[in-house]
Amino acid sequence: MDSQKWEVLTLTGNHWENTWELDCEPEIFDSYGDADAALVEHLRECQWAVDEGDMSDAPSRDAFRIAPYVAAVAV
Repeated sequence: MDSQKWEVLTLTGNHWENTWELDCEPEIFDSYGDADAALVEHLRECQWAVDEGDMSDAPSRDAFRIAPYVAAVAV
């Protein structure tokens, strides 16, 4: 059984970080496929917002990465 979790990272400046939230917590996915599906839906919604005139342009897929989730260690 694979317990690997996944996250969608966003390029912010020169750094990749998880800026997606669910219930005020970083959004983590149970599989790569779940993360990919969420990203595809996000990009589709952004393009819809552009088409409706609510956004000036949509982010491209290369502004995101799907990566294995590694929990932060409290210091």
